[in-house]
Amino acid sequence: MDDPKIDRKNFLKKGPTLLFRAFLEGSREESIEESLNFKRDPPADDIPLLRPPGAVPEAQFLDLCEGAGACAEACPADAILLLPRKENSDLDAPIIQPSISACVICDDLSCMKACPSGALKLVPKESIRIGIAKIDPDECLAWTNMDDTCNYCVEKCPIGEMAIRIESKEESKGPVMGKECVGCGLCEYHCPSFPEAVRVFELTTV
Repeated sequence: MDDPKIDRKNFLKKGPTLLFRAFLEGSREESIEESLNFKRDPPADDIPLLRPPGAVPEAQFLDLCEGAGACAEACPADAILLLPRKENSDLDAPIIQPSISACVICDDLSCMKACPSGALKLVPKESIRIGIAKIDPDECLAWTNMDDTCNYCVEKCPIGEMAIRIESKEESKGPVMGKECVGCGLCEYHCPSFPEAVRVFELTTV
């Protein structure tokens, strides 16, 4: 999304919003840095267990995954973290935390091809379901009219309007989710709100 040009006439209207957005993005970067410093801990209970694209069902995934990290090494976006398992901290398992680094749904589908154990199966892009994104209108800069130009989540989505789009309702407009969300997390990663107005959750929790 291009930064809007601000002249004297519009500064009082747009200037404070842009300054507030910059403040939120700075707070978010500090939070990400803190998360990276502690990423070797098992995932906290409030962090969704989002496995890489093509992951088989969780119980089968944990049986098959060897924790060797081939998927993480192959990921061009460095989106896959290797964290100790909750049930066995001596063994790692891959996880995606979109607020730190999101899956980009790369053309090569690298992680699925690199997996040696079958924990990740090669599936078409449109069949990927890492999780499902949900929007909190009360935190959204667009829906709360704090920044009616904000559309980062829509702009960054690799799937397009079938996954997320802007709609109008009464005197507001903002993003709404579609049926084709793959759960990549790019919307969450690029959301300038803090906490993020859009987050990706496990499919089993929504």
